[in-house]
Amino acid sequence: MFGKEKILVLLAMLPAFGFASEVLVSDTLFVAFDTETTGFSAKDDRLVEVGAVKFRGDGEVMATTNWLVNPERPIPWYTTDVHHITDEMVAEAPVFAEIWPDIEAFFGDAVLLAHNANFDVGFLKAELERTEVEMPALPMADTLTLFRNWFPRSKSHELEALSVELHVSGEMYHRAEADAFYIVNIFKVGMKHRLMMTMNRFELDAGGFNWLGEKKPNADDYFQR
Repeated sequence: MFGKEKILVLLAMLPAFGFASEVLVSDTLFVAFDTETTGFSAKDDRLVEVGAVKFRGDGEVMATTNWLVNPERPIPWYTTDVHHITDEMVAEAPVFAEIWPDIEAFFGDAVLLAHNANFDVGFLKAELERTEVEMPALPMADTLTLFRNWFPRSKSHELEALSVELHVSGEMYHRAEADAFYIVNIFKVGMKHRLMMTMNRFELDAGGFNWLGEKKPNADDYFQR
């Protein structure tokens, strides 16, 4: 059996053998984003707002932004009741095709985060298909799955309920930029006890990555850039 001293020596040597080369979550760039829409169908409904927060895994917020989108159709009253975005607010807003270059530039090569990601990604894909733009190759993690694994004792993993429970709640919900900030703030709480978490482990906790676009790079190469 190894003595304590020999074990410490072996641990110190691990980087030389390549076992400590995995990228840490704390060193990784993320973009949390959220969307608001005219309804629930990505096929039949349209985006009215996209909000995003760029931050590093250690919690440092790098940038934040928000885009109102002209859906080129009336916004039903029942969705306005949820997100409080009216026809008047988007009447002079650009259509999605005009703001997509700015959104793509903001995303950069970050790891994307969205809560109940299939909904938001579905709308992004539908809008890009309408504009005949190729989807970028970006890794996408669903924070609904992630937070279920990070906070298994929580009664609800909806953003509002979870933010209240974790004492990071605010005054506004169901607006894209505000909800993106809740993702970041809950993420920061979860990372307090996971300072040395690797992206490999993160991917497992998130239930795997959904890659946007058809051309998917090698994940190990992507996170080593």
